Amino acid sequence: MKNRLFIIRGNVVTPYQVLQKGFLLVEEGFIKEVAPATSISLHLLNENGPVFDFDNFYLFPGLIDLHIHGAVGEDFMDGSPEGIERITTFLLQHGVTRFLATTLTESKERTERAIEAMVSCKKLFPSILGIHLEGPYLSPERRGAQNASFLRKPDLNEIKEFIALGEGLIKRVTIAPELDNALDIVEYLTSQDILVSLGHSTADYRISFQAFLKGARLVTHLFNGMDPLHHRSPNLLAFALGFEGICVEMIADLIHVSPEIMKIALLCKRNRLILISDAIRATGLQDGMYEMGGEMMEMKDGIARMVSTGSLAGSTLTLDQALYNLKQLFDLPLPELARMASLLPAKLLKIDDRLGSLEKNKIADIVVFDENFRVQGVFQEGRKIL
Repeated sequence: MKNRLFIIRGNVVTPYQVLQKGFLLVEEGFIKEVAPATSISLHLLNENGPVFDFDNFYLFPGLIDLHIHGAVGEDFMDGSPEGIERITTFLLQHGVTRFLATTLTESKERTERAIEAMVSCKKLFPSILGIHLEGPYLSPERRGAQNASFLRKPDLNEIKEFIALGEGLIKRVTIAPELDNALDIVEYLTSQDILVSLGHSTADYRISFQAFLKGARLVTHLFNGMDPLHHRSPNLLAFALGFEGICVEMIADLIHVSPEIMKIALLCKRNRLILISDAIRATGLQDGMYEMGGEMMEMKDGIARMVSTGSLAGSTLTLDQALYNLKQLFDLPLPELARMASLLPAKLLKIDDRLGSLEKNKIADIVVFDENFRVQGVFQEGRKIL
């Protein structure tokens, strides 16, 4: 049950400042007031229901992960409602109150089963914002952990079938724009208000820019799944770093991208960089062998690689750890970190009118962190989850 009316006290991280010892007034699942300490009287505290006091902790907007495959032994491709529930519970424990369930390049049949399972679970789990199709229209040369057996040329009829099956849940598609017919599909997806992301690609700068003109607005896991930078051959990476209009996502696990290169990304894209986990089924578990996209991967020391190729197989990162990593490495201001992990993802999905920040009239998705980004409490739609 939702608490009809209550107050949360703590250091409130808004998009542009931290209100030390501030207050959030929550009513019927929405934030009704965001107030500094001096504006809340003892009378108001006593008259407005319970007070959750997180005096020395930080109140962040609930984290939004736009790229997550699985965790705790489960993968969204399994098409299991029980597995989806386990992943959702795990993510809530790490402060992620909303996410896009991300597919892998697989057979049409298995992809359809995964879509159907997520549609059936949407009403049960408000954490599910939608579905992110990562593939199957990706470059074989930059496939990474994606199964080469199921890569295929862009097919408008197939993508229309996926969209119809998703009943409005498909919110994002990653595609390699250099493939035949890819630009037409980028334009079609944009016309359907679906976020298009460029990735697993050998595209040059010209093709990348053409995809932007057709509607693409994001680059999938910056530096990974694309050609490296070359000073005489501008490519997707050059476009991602140098073109101001495109946003990028990054896996800040210190494995996929080194701290030195992360610094370059921040210098180039500071206001257009979002944090994602790209987490896989091995996340939250011990080292061992696990299935991924019909192949086997092995995790050693928390690093997962495909057995067949040695390629990195997604991450075992959680977004709370990503925030900690960036804070420790670069001492970024808390409002900026909140924008990277909440507000900008919400903007890309065009839901920032109701999610992504602690502001008046937005849904009360709130995570409480200590100074090391360890979760101390989670509220979703005004319900105290943890």
